[in-house]
Amino acid sequence: MNLAIVTQTDIAKRLQVTRITVSKALRNHPDISAEMKTRVRQVAEELGYTPNLIAQNLKAKRSHTLGVVIPDLENPFFANVTDSIIDAAEDLNYSVFVTISREDQNREKRNLQKLIGMRVDGLLVCLTQQTQCPHIFYQIKELNIPLVFFDRQYEGLNFSSVSFNDRNGAMDALEMIIGMGYHRFAHIAGFSNTSIGKERLQGFKLAMQKNGMEINQDWIIEGGFEVADGYRAFMKIFHSAHLPEIILAVNDRAALGVYQAAEEVGLQIPEDIGIVAFGCNETAQTFAPPLSIINQDPRALSLTATHLLVKEILEKSSSKHEQIKIDETFIWNHSIRYNN
Repeated sequence: MNLAIVTQTDIAKRLQVTRITVSKALRNHPDISAEMKTRVRQVAEELGYTPNLIAQNLKAKRSHTLGVVIPDLENPFFANVTDSIIDAAEDLNYSVFVTISREDQNREKRNLQKLIGMRVDGLLVCLTQQTQCPHIFYQIKELNIPLVFFDRQYEGLNFSSVSFNDRNGAMDALEMIIGMGYHRFAHIAGFSNTSIGKERLQGFKLAMQKNGMEINQDWIIEGGFEVADGYRAFMKIFHSAHLPEIILAVNDRAALGVYQAAEEVGLQIPEDIGIVAFGCNETAQTFAPPLSIINQDPRALSLTATHLLVKEILEKSSSKHEQIKIDETFIWNHSIRYNN
């Protein structure tokens, strides 16, 4: 059985009207009577007509699509972010093309080139942990394609960004923990060349300095955002001369690596060592014991970034850029003993 694509001309022939009449009826044009609009829609449904979106977009010079570049969908945080972007875009009448960089800057560049070639109206980008070359973003700037960085950003490129207030989040959490009488702190960091790695490390150092705490450089370990990175960093700390009382992990993935390593060497959380991390409280509740968390709301991040991008698309302005920070809250949970 041969299936042909139904066109507006086919509908017009069935109704014995012009194609222009059909086109206007489908667009709810005021020139067409309500009766004719109903007849056109009924026949369109009977014949299985679907609109030619490519043709419509060529006329409108807009694709009503957004391109998204995400580092990793295995990470529940990014999965929640992506899901929320899709919901927000749909509410704004946009479709979404999602690409995954897998923390590889070359794949990230190829994904961006493909999305540009697909003529998306705008881009939402969370950088890889190794992105250092901004050349592709200069090209995007020259092409006047709206772009909003979210979570991780490349500074100095004059694009808008939406991120969490990580520096303040770290300071607020650590000050509460210090207030409980803790003194020895370590930080399992990401990479300081990333915006989130730098901000979280700064927050750690500022909290320590503000409260007169000694900063042990051997207890600040850079190395990534994954489970294996947290495991390796903890083992390095474990084999040092002394143990800290509290570890601040760059995210809940690294914290999971700490949990695994602590169990392997026979240490109990929180009895022998406490841990706090950046992440989502929903994920923190799956840890045993539940992870003390500097809570980040992935939905707030996604909604804010998507609405900001669509605003820039509609305003067609390349000169106005916003840097939006979303506040975080510390949730104690049970991976740090609460000293009364």
